Amino acid sequence: MTSGVYGLRRLREPAFQRLLLVLIAAILVAFRLTQFAIFTTQIQWGYDFSAYWSAAGNLLHGLPIYAADQLAGPYAPQRQFLYLYPPPLAAAVTPLAVLFPGDYRAAAWVWAALGVAILVVGTLAMGRSIGLLERVRAATGLGPWILVIAVLSFPPVVGELVLGNVHILLFGLFAVAWLGIREGDRRGEAWAGIAVGVAAVIKVFPAVVILWFLLTGRRRAAGWSVIGAVLAIVVALPLTGLQNWLDFPVALLNLSAPSDTTDTLAPTVWLAPVLGFGVARLVVTGTALAILAWSARRLPARRSFVVAVLLSVLIAPALYHHYLAILVLPFLLLLVEDGALPWLALAYLLMSGGEQTALGGLSWILNRGLPTAGAVVVLAVALAGTSRGRAHDQRVVEPA
Repeated sequence: MTSGVYGLRRLREPAFQRLLLVLIAAILVAFRLTQFAIFTTQIQWGYDFSAYWSAAGNLLHGLPIYAADQLAGPYAPQRQFLYLYPPPLAAAVTPLAVLFPGDYRAAAWVWAALGVAILVVGTLAMGRSIGLLERVRAATGLGPWILVIAVLSFPPVVGELVLGNVHILLFGLFAVAWLGIREGDRRGEAWAGIAVGVAAVIKVFPAVVILWFLLTGRRRAAGWSVIGAVLAIVVALPLTGLQNWLDFPVALLNLSAPSDTTDTLAPTVWLAPVLGFGVARLVVTGTALAILAWSARRLPARRSFVVAVLLSVLIAPALYHHYLAILVLPFLLLLVEDGALPWLALAYLLMSGGEQTALGGLSWILNRGLPTAGAVVVLAVALAGTSRGRAHDQRVVEPA
């Protein structure tokens, strides 16, 4: 008012913009904290984590970690306490099974706290590596906390923290990989390779990034990926034993289409009613590999790495809303692109879709359609990035 400017023209004032941004951030934080608190009292709390906790308990008691029906034939990947991953993850969770032997919901609090720590540290490290923190401070007049709030308020992140899956952990490992790639020296490539190798042992789909290493001439990083995976297997072997490793390929090959597609975002599942699940899986994987090869040859390192991470998620035959928490990494790396902010803001909003029973048979538009479209928008931004991103990419040391 002291400036003599009223109405909508106040939106042009930097001070008013900062005040509005702080107000929106406060409302968003309050809403997400309330949402999180409500979910911690419901069945969703630790729903996915229960599988890791129970598998860890089975290891401690010398029991198999894969259910009999997983080894007997096709099964749907939708059941609490159903362990779907390679054995080392179960071994890594054994300390929580020891500390909380009878209550996975209590152990889930520790798992969620670790997830928050990984998100905060990873966001700040990634933002610093590409100059994003300075740009945020210059554009908003606020500190990096506004970026951290945006990350922690991202709906898939909230869902991931509630359900307790592994995608925040994978985000942290991919962040380590990017920081190593950015350094570009032997030490950096070693750390990048080890991080991706460990990620591939936690959940299979990060192995796509190993292929990206090879396609971009980073053979040293690819080699360290193998070393990292082998080290993770060897360290966990005293707990996992050999039989669980013999069972895992059978459980993986028997994995079938989800029986309930209400919340499934996987392109394979979208195409399955038309092509059949097996053919759809081949089509999606083949298309993803073709895009990966093109991006590795044509795009700068930062953007092609983003494409590799995105494709590794999208080819998974079982993909749910909270899996998109791993897209925090593409968001951070793409924010330095000219003209990317409006598109990334759109993707952020699209991935905020939830369930609305009032829509009846059209509820899939919110809980499946919009989040899938948001992921596709992020992929499009990575494939069509512009000049400012190239300036940052020049700092990435390319392999010899």
